[in-house]
Amino acid sequence: METNVIKFENPDVLYLLALIPIILVAFGLGRYYTRGKLKKFAGSALLKTLMPLQSGTRLWVKTILFSLAIASLILALANLQTGAKMEEVKREGIDLFIAVDISNSMLAEDIVPNRLQNAKQSINRLIDKLQGDRIGIILFAGKAYIQLPLTT
Repeated sequence: METNVIKFENPDVLYLLALIPIILVAFGLGRYYTRGKLKKFAGSALLKTLMPLQSGTRLWVKTILFSLAIASLILALANLQTGAKMEEVKREGIDLFIAVDISNSMLAEDIVPNRLQNAKQSINRLIDKLQGDRIGIILFAGKAYIQLPLTT
């Protein structure tokens, strides 16, 4: 049975979402303060003449779009991950993960054609020999990533 799983790789980054209301409040207070100063400097009619393109609605739309962009950036930094959570399945065989170094050192040609190609060929030979086993591949070069989850 499969259930959908939603998680974040870096959930601590989500605390930065608290900045969004702070940005909106700061903008509102700044707008209120600036508007008051402008009205003291010149009346409403004179302001409309001096600043005909000034629109409060346009400024709010820009601020909201900016806030949405910041929220999207924060969500991207949190790295949303979705997938399926596997539950108990009875079967025979083994689960095997193969870790493959994909750093630049694997491009060294001390083995023909190079270390990475040799690793790929070895993995293909191993996969051909496995029967009924599940295999997964983990790639790493500084940080590890599951490239291929366990599959048959």
